[in-house]
Amino acid sequence: MANVIARSGWFASIAARLVRGCLFAGLGLAAWSAFAAERFEDIAVSPQVFFQGQTYHGYVEMRFSVENQSLDRTRRVTLATPHQAHGWGNNLRRVERTVTVSPGATVSVTLWQPPLLLNGDNQVEVFVDGRYRGAIPRGGNNQHMQRNASIPGGPRAVLVSRSLNSDDLDKAFRGGVSYKGPTGYYSPEQATGAPNVPARSGGMHQSAWTPDRTGSGGPEWLEVDFKPPRSGVKILRIHKLGWDQAFKSVVFKAADGTDLATVTLTNNANRSFTLSVLQVPLPALTNALASVRLNVDASSSGGQVSVDAVELSDGSTSTYAADARASSTWATRMGSSSSSTAYQGPTILRSELEASGWSESWLAFTCFDLVVMSRADLAAMTAAQQGALRSYVEAGGGLAVLGLTELPKGWQSSAGHALTNYFVTKVQAGFGRYLLISRPNISELDRYQVDALRDAARESGQVWQSMPNEGGANTEFPVIEDARIPVRGIVFIMLAFILVVGPVNIFLCARANNRIAMLWTIPLISFVTCAIVFGYSLMSEGITPTTRTEAVTFLDQAAHRATTLARQAFYAPLTPGDGLRYSHDTEVTPLVDVNRYNGGNSRELELSQSQRLTRGWISARVPAHFALRKSETRRERLTMQKLPDGRVTVVNGLGADIQTLWLRDDKGRLFKSEGLKAGQNVPLTSETTIPQSSPQNNLSGLYQGSWVAVHDSLATAPGNYLRPGTYLAVMDQAPFIETGLAKPGKARARQTIIGVLSPEDEIGRAHV
Repeated sequence: MANVIARSGWFASIAARLVRGCLFAGLGLAAWSAFAAERFEDIAVSPQVFFQGQTYHGYVEMRFSVENQSLDRTRRVTLATPHQAHGWGNNLRRVERTVTVSPGATVSVTLWQPPLLLNGDNQVEVFVDGRYRGAIPRGGNNQHMQRNASIPGGPRAVLVSRSLNSDDLDKAFRGGVSYKGPTGYYSPEQATGAPNVPARSGGMHQSAWTPDRTGSGGPEWLEVDFKPPRSGVKILRIHKLGWDQAFKSVVFKAADGTDLATVTLTNNANRSFTLSVLQVPLPALTNALASVRLNVDASSSGGQVSVDAVELSDGSTSTYAADARASSTWATRMGSSSSSTAYQGPTILRSELEASGWSESWLAFTCFDLVVMSRADLAAMTAAQQGALRSYVEAGGGLAVLGLTELPKGWQSSAGHALTNYFVTKVQAGFGRYLLISRPNISELDRYQVDALRDAARESGQVWQSMPNEGGANTEFPVIEDARIPVRGIVFIMLAFILVVGPVNIFLCARANNRIAMLWTIPLISFVTCAIVFGYSLMSEGITPTTRTEAVTFLDQAAHRATTLARQAFYAPLTPGDGLRYSHDTEVTPLVDVNRYNGGNSRELELSQSQRLTRGWISARVPAHFALRKSETRRERLTMQKLPDGRVTVVNGLGADIQTLWLRDDKGRLFKSEGLKAGQNVPLTSETTIPQSSPQNNLSGLYQGSWVAVHDSLATAPGNYLRPGTYLAVMDQAPFIETGLAKPGKARARQTIIGVLSPEDEIGRAHV
């Protein structure tokens, strides 16, 4: 057909282009939010916007549609951004990708923005066959890693699919629960747990909740939860600072949010600001007590007030609040001070694309702490798109599906512990979690389901709040013993240089009656000194770079999926000319201060067959640290065989030697072995020194903490993490993560694999 059109002349050519343009426009409206295409001769380029708004970690997808309207010429198209770059601070100076587009073809091109500010204008350069042809807007409102921006929620970012009302979720997060989140001075969480304000304290205290409008505002409230709900409660004790008269009423609530009783408070006995306890007798309640709401008058007539703890007592035992929300917090008045950690809910981002147009790469979701979508959205996605979401969850993300009560077929292999509470099913999967909520619309969610969504976003994003920058990273994870410049040797050389270039040189030239010779002796001595300094540096360190890697991998052998968390550090005496290389399945986070204006490096990223981190990522004699996440298809596996006599053997097919292996079979029995060579078949011995108990901990907890400490946590208590049909393998190599450098030089590594056996990996199971 194309050949016929090509021969039919000018009119037919134009007609063919119009047909393709109409088809392209129709597809664009159906699948994505597309901006108008701009033409560069026979190449048409248009941006496709996934979402708009601010994100704080991970990769952001910048997607473009590139159409070759030529009927007979293959084009080589390069997209690069920004058009005009600014070079200050730790930032991303340039990212580019080159693709080949066949005649009449349309390809989707993705530029990835790592967790660095993309300094410059909002333009994308277009090169056709190596020649610059112009620039187009990137499209949308990309605020990834922006400095000096309002950062609500700690920060957190939640993506909501188009079929759901994102405004409803924003209202649910902010309507009455605005400040639920990480503990900070004066925040509601200071009212949880046992009292901790020192005795004889007065006025406000940072370890107690204090409302924002203290002394000048009106009504405020504090709502606390008790987990599990309590029955038989007789007394409510409010451990507080301030007048009793500030507390106007108490509302007691059941687990489903209904009001059980309301008590109006009229006690004005205590009019001091010192620490005291206000006791409230409870009426008879028909249901277990789950929440208590304190209504407070924070105006001048009510008086200054803070709440240290809320206690329930049945006369013999006491329970303190486990969770809290409030109308406001005094922390908002602290501005940008370090003591202010007020939580104002996650940033809600609405998808500009239908779910059927979402990416097939898990990297597109790494900038979100939670993805909220409907059951219909999930069903409309291709298997590849669903796989990307699944990989995102297993790598530590959170996915909430409304209108779904059980996991889709094929997702169960990586799923672990499931907990159903308040009509929310929380399923652990790898390092992340699924939330299955039976109600199909956000407007129908109760406060417990809203809390579950907020908690999932908070927990998923927690690790990024504790990631160290340059200084902290090298202290926590040193790549070499001593990265300091050999000051003593260099100082000695410089002193010798001063002595020789000055007094000695002058004396010798004067003695030879040839002072004009200093015009060439001084440069010569300087050159020799520089050569000596360079040679001394080479002698003390050499030119070989040093690499250190520690990784933990979740290996789902049934799905042939591997998810890896890693910390990697480099020290290079000379700047590596080829930069770093990682696959397109790897998220690379440089551990630097992104808010640094002065100093820092401008970095460049080339996207070809891999991610090539070219200029600025590693500097000579400066340790460089990275946090890595990787999700990919892998075929490595461990095979277990149960013999008729009861013995258990394994074959190491993980591609590297195993130092220590723990395995829990389908009966819950724990086995151990050491020193397994790659490909070796060895028997296992029953492990009796470790309790044969059910696993108590989940991998999401490991994800939220320090990735460097994961190995010790797993090796110290493997029985706490292994459910039936899983294993832990510790290796002194890291075969599931790239070394980064083409020649890693002096490399040391450690990797722990948490594996899930598939049924075909348990040979002879029926014989036992």
